[in-house]
Amino acid sequence: MTRCILKHPSSKPTPKPAFWLLLLLTFLTFSCSQRDTDRVEESGTPIVTAEADIRDLSSHRTVTAPVVAYQRIYITARTSGQVMEINAEEGDHIRAGELLVRMDTRRQEAQLQQAEATLEEARHHYRRQRQLFESEVIPEAEYDAASRQLKSAEADARLWEVEVDLGQIEAPIHATVTDRLIETGTNVSENQRLFTIEDHNLLVVRPGIPEKDVVHLSKGQDVELSFDVFPDRAARGTIRRIFPAADTISRLFTVEVEVDQESIPGAIYPGFLARVHFTTDERTDVVTIPHEALLSENGKDFVFVLEGETVRQREIEPGVRRDGQVEIVAGLEAGEKVAAGNLEVLEDGARVDIRGQFRRHGFGR
Repeated sequence: MTRCILKHPSSKPTPKPAFWLLLLLTFLTFSCSQRDTDRVEESGTPIVTAEADIRDLSSHRTVTAPVVAYQRIYITARTSGQVMEINAEEGDHIRAGELLVRMDTRRQEAQLQQAEATLEEARHHYRRQRQLFESEVIPEAEYDAASRQLKSAEADARLWEVEVDLGQIEAPIHATVTDRLIETGTNVSENQRLFTIEDHNLLVVRPGIPEKDVVHLSKGQDVELSFDVFPDRAARGTIRRIFPAADTISRLFTVEVEVDQESIPGAIYPGFLARVHFTTDERTDVVTIPHEALLSENGKDFVFVLEGETVRQREIEPGVRRDGQVEIVAGLEAGEKVAAGNLEVLEDGARVDIRGQFRRHGFGR
């Protein structure tokens, strides 16, 4: 027997509550999104602003190097012999012409006396021969021979005068003795080093600088110096010269800086470690903005300048970029305010809603 089941029209399935909840959330989301869009269009694009201000974007480099005397002289023995007298030691201040060392020159002095006696005899013989030649008693050849003997005796006497003089070592300049390498009674050979003397009136520092920085330096440029022995006091220096070629190993250029000793509260000596603070690219009092405020498109650079409640797109010429700042060479004046956020959605004449001033966490502002 076949059974037929008939369904009442009222038994049609009804939507579940989850469906209605999903439909309600969709409607609310669309409604809120529409209201937010309308609000942005009314109040403008939210941005933060930055003011173009004056800064120092100079590039600085600090290099350490020891202090040295500009003039250092190694005094050597001019002849071999025994040291008889020493008149200077380390730390002594000596003057030009002052006797430093006297060597044993008794042999040379004896040779000089013999040469002087021979010279006196040659002079007497020459005078006698000249009288006889003028009286036409002797031929000219004998007179010429006497003249040659006199010149030879004079040369021999001068030679031994020099040999005696070489045994007296004198200071060539006003200086300070930094090394004494001999003792009384020792025998020295010719060209053996005896003393090192330095002129401490002119002290210099010679640091090595890479080529990308040395091109920004020049002779006569002022620099700042600091010393560990005077940690709270900066000293002045001046670039005295820049060596014309780089070191073949380090590829650094030597820059010689003269130390202004009057700007230091105490004495500075060779060997002190100096820190030389160079300004390798001086850019003081330049107009700058944060690099976040710069927009680059198609090889051109722009900023959005604030004018009331709108912004105007303006092309500018940027310069160097340092410490999160961009130098403005042309196109923007100090004090003008620019947008520093949401640049991608801005356009010329767009309304904006200022939400505050630009702040950067970390270095710079």
